[in-house]
Amino acid sequence: MRLHRFFLTENINGGKIGAQKEFSIESAELTNQIRRVFRLKNADKVIIFDGSGFDFECEIAGGEKDSLNLRVVSSERSHYMPKRDIYLCAAITKKDTFEWIVEKATELGVTHIIPVLAERSEKKSLNEVRLRKIAVEASEQSGRGSVPTILPINNLEQAISLANSTENMKSVAFHTEAELFTDADIDTKSPTFVFIGPEGGWSADEVDLFHKSKIAVKCLGNQVLRAETAVIVALSKVVFSN
Repeated sequence: MRLHRFFLTENINGGKIGAQKEFSIESAELTNQIRRVFRLKNADKVIIFDGSGFDFECEIAGGEKDSLNLRVVSSERSHYMPKRDIYLCAAITKKDTFEWIVEKATELGVTHIIPVLAERSEKKSLNEVRLRKIAVEASEQSGRGSVPTILPINNLEQAISLANSTENMKSVAFHTEAELFTDADIDTKSPTFVFIGPEGGWSADEVDLFHKSKIAVKCLGNQVLRAETAVIVALSKVVFSN
């Protein structure tokens, strides 16, 4: 039977799980999820990961109302860890769509997600706490050994400034009216910033800003894609390139 998998955000005795034989979870929320949502009991086993790249099989060994004692049984490398930093700068879309983008970007291996307030963004705000929770859950379910960082909302100028200040950065902005993005445009070793516009695409002024900032502007094909579809197609090309 497949064991339930949980991400632990807190340090254990000042360190990572790998140095421990037994440890306690002090998170009431995680304890409640394990005990009451999944109804796991003493001697049941779970998988815990902490972003170190390892999964730890642990046995429940008691605990209090809002805490849980775990005993490490074994460890193995997580099924997937991103090989390089990939920053998704995604224009804010309506709530459900952007939450779906965060979930799928996490599954695909993005390391940083930057919500961008674009000229054509219909929505101006997001629930960052909920987005982080979605990223954690997607990492737990996909076997990923880390959780992406969700940054605060940036305007486009701020996101471009972050990209241009990142060492050895490569950036690409996707737009319907541009040259086709090909394998030759992919750098498989450098940090990569991927800019995806909102429904309706980037405005003429925003495209001009990309050009002035020396960020390549490319398209994904002749068809017009929804914002969330463009995210999946673009990330699939960048992440799974040889």
